[in-house]
Amino acid sequence: MPSIKPIAIILLQTSLLGMTAVSTTSYASPAYLPAWIKGEMNCKIDGRPAKMTWKIENRYEGNCDSSGEYCTQAEYAVSVGSFSDNGGQWIPLESRGSRNNGNTFLIRYKGAEPDNWELTFVPSTEVATGWTTWRGNRYTLSCWKGDVPLPERCDAYATNAVQQYQSAQRLFCGIPTDARWQDNRNAHYNWCMQSKGNPAWLNAENKARSDALAQCRRTTVGGGIRHNLPR
Repeated sequence: MPSIKPIAIILLQTSLLGMTAVSTTSYASPAYLPAWIKGEMNCKIDGRPAKMTWKIENRYEGNCDSSGEYCTQAEYAVSVGSFSDNGGQWIPLESRGSRNNGNTFLIRYKGAEPDNWELTFVPSTEVATGWTTWRGNRYTLSCWKGDVPLPERCDAYATNAVQQYQSAQRLFCGIPTDARWQDNRNAHYNWCMQSKGNPAWLNAENKARSDALAQCRRTTVGGGIRHNLPR
């Protein structure tokens, strides 16, 4: 149960001096935010860049009797969201609940023409996709944590890994084919996806290949000479 806030304690103390009596109730709220949507996300709405944020916020609600001498105050939590389309004004959002074990989040857009939105999170790609509605038409919406979606990050990693392998082949660097050095683009991509695009791991693999290629280039004295690429 949420704790009573200091403001409620101060008001309760004043009642002991003959002033207005205040009763404060704190209770759990149905406010719920899945981990995948809480915080800031980058999005695309109908192909345009956008941003979305969500947080849980404590609020208070008070009522007094007709005499004004006895008041009650309740503390509760709400899900608070906002959305900015292509760098525009931030517009408030509210939650309409969730389904599919929290992977589908239902949203109410509260702009000039309020309407319902929906996002469904796919754990394997860490991207939420869904739709918005504007004047009766649906438009695509996708959101993710970080600068770029995980599939795009892994696509770039796989492309670079294959290019580095091909460079080593052109330099006649003597290398055995293994997980790090291969032209199987899908293998690089799948490894990246399985590791959730861990930046430290991706950087380490890229650096290992880059350093090895740099050393190979320094020792190249002519075409056709094979070198033992450092592992």
